[in-house]
Formats: sequence, structure tokens, C-alpha cells
Amino acid sequence: MSEIVISKLSHFRNYKYEPLSNRIVNLRGATNADLDEFLAIAHILDSNYIKYKFSTNIDIRIIGKK
Repeated sequence: MSEIVISKLSHFRNYKYEPLSNRIVNLRGATNADLDEFLAIAHILDSNYIKYKFSTNIDIRIIGKK
């Protein structure tokens, strides 16, 4: 993933990018997830043609480029 995308992802309060696991972790849990941030992250990933999946804790797992 590019440094620009990683830089954009690092500005969110309730989500953290973990480069070793290639995931964006929800720091608040599924019941308290910030959906505005979640949708903003999904938009960044979609705009940069990055494939991803959601997990049960509303974490985002990066799969690769589309």
C-alpha cells in the first residue's frame, strides 16, 4: 500500500492501521464503532483500488489491489 494511503489512514481516531497484519483495527469494538470513520476508510480504499474484507469486530483486512 502506498505511503500516501497509509498517511491518510493514520489520521483516524478510532481506527489504526497495523502493517504487520495488514489490517485496519477498530479500537472501539463492534458496538461502539464510528461508522463515519469506517465509511471514510472504505472510500479511501475504494478510491485507491484496494481490495478489503470486513471482520466481525468491524476491522478491515487489506487483501491487495483490484
